Amino acid sequence: MVYMMNEYSYELEVTETAMDKRKEAFLAGKKLPKNDVLAVTKLNKLLSKLLLEQAKLLGIEKDQEKFCLDKNELADPLDEASINIQASQELRFRNRNIFYLKKINKSLGRILDGSYGHCEECDDDISFERLMARPTAELCILCKEEAELGERNSIFGKKSKSLGKSITELGGR
Repeated sequence: MVYMMNEYSYELEVTETAMDKRKEAFLAGKKLPKNDVLAVTKLNKLLSKLLLEQAKLLGIEKDQEKFCLDKNELADPLDEASINIQASQELRFRNRNIFYLKKINKSLGRILDGSYGHCEECDDDISFERLMARPTAELCILCKEEAELGERNSIFGKKSKSLGKSITELGGR
């Protein structure tokens, strides 16, 4: 694997050999389970995509730790304020990446147990095109649209994305 970073983006190049090794490590000698929704070639393509995203996120996490500054290194209060703002933004990005990594890991688990590609709500098949666009999709497009409409229409029933609990479960209102 080769990591490249420039000022605008973080890119990860993975050779076919490295990706094959990641797949072998993930499957640990097992074959992909039979999936009535997706053909083996399509499932392999999605597995590669998920493993690549996982490698990107883990690589970003690893590199971010290298660039952390110690508060004692800052002499100027303005520098400290600037670093605090930057740290706040990085924390938001890091939390978002952790949330996405959890979704990737859940999708990888669903591949192993054979439930990947099935809608969690109605148990219909999720289209291959949708999975290619969003490999962590848990709902078919119809159920997702319905869920989004419900979120827009419900003011007090919104879920906290970070905690997964409703406001009333957290003791509010």
